[in-house]
Amino acid sequence: MPDPYWPKKNDYPLSRLNEGGIRLVRVTCRYCKRSHNYRPDDLIQIFGDMDTDDLARRMKCEQGHTGLMSVESFSPTGKEAVGLRIRRLVAIKIQRIPIWRED
Repeated sequence: MPDPYWPKKNDYPLSRLNEGGIRLVRVTCRYCKRSHNYRPDDLIQIFGDMDTDDLARRMKCEQGHTGLMSVESFSPTGKEAVGLRIRRLVAIKIQRIPIWRED
């Protein structure tokens, strides 16, 4: 039986980026052109093991711009890796706000 004609979805989760050596994720805002580099392990702790294409909808620009972010995975070469700055996850803060009800 032939393959169906609709587009095939090739899931590429963040956990697969850790398999083949050093791979990073570059997230760029399409409006302000700022880009940041992340390790996949740090993004897995925040968002879970999700598809790299779906990560563009979950990330937000720090300047407040709305719209999709540009997400790409890459393996830095020797020349790129020399001055490359990588954002590392230090801690995750959870804010607890009490909500009261009168009985």
